[in-house]
Amino acid sequence: MVIAELQALGLQQEEAKVYYALLQLGGSYVSAIARKAGVHRVVCYKILDELVTKGLVSSFLKNGIRHFAIESPLILVRKEQEKLERAQKLLPELLSITNALAYKPKIQYYEGLEGMKNIFEETLTASGELLGYTNLEDIPKVMPEDFLRDYAKRKIAKGLKTRMLSPHTPQALRYLEKYYPRGFDPNLVEILFVNPREFHFEYEITIYGEKVAILSLNPEERMGLIIESPIYARTQRAVFQLAWLGATSFVAK
Repeated sequence: MVIAELQALGLQQEEAKVYYALLQLGGSYVSAIARKAGVHRVVCYKILDELVTKGLVSSFLKNGIRHFAIESPLILVRKEQEKLERAQKLLPELLSITNALAYKPKIQYYEGLEGMKNIFEETLTASGELLGYTNLEDIPKVMPEDFLRDYAKRKIAKGLKTRMLSPHTPQALRYLEKYYPRGFDPNLVEILFVNPREFHFEYEITIYGEKVAILSLNPEERMGLIIESPIYARTQRAVFQLAWLGATSFVAK
């Protein structure tokens, strides 16, 4: 029991055995200490020297033979108290680093068709509405049509609302009819079409929860990423709301 407690105070197992043996003997020479501790004499000598270096044991010559004695056990306790005090002083700095990392965005990068599918799949984990920018004419150029139909079907089934801005083109106008399930709730999808010459989006950007998904709509650049950051998501959501209000005003005219 005492050996385990001494280890908890920072001593190695063999050090604890030697220290405890010397404590019981009240001071002695190496051979006696080694027998009491149950360790080899050579090992015991080395451990005693280490304990002397740590200030826990002292040595002296008696009749020409080197003896060892325990310094006050208070030294061992005081050393642990000093460690605790150093740790407490260091704690604020460690916490500041931890807090800084908590605000560091998490970025996942995806490549190829399967990676792009993963980005679409990830947006289905949203608990609120999906907001963003897209180009409904270009999406089928980078994603298989059967996948787009299945994605739209599952998104509607989950009751996820979508609000997107997209360039106005004949192909874009037919997107919902072509890929969304028949009879779907139109309240779940709102799309505002903008001038394709001024707003030709080449990336799809989807804002949901604390994440922003960014996906290239260029067949020569099959890649995308997901940024998880409450701060970035809030900023992008605010920018979208501003763009949505502007587009709404334009449509109203």
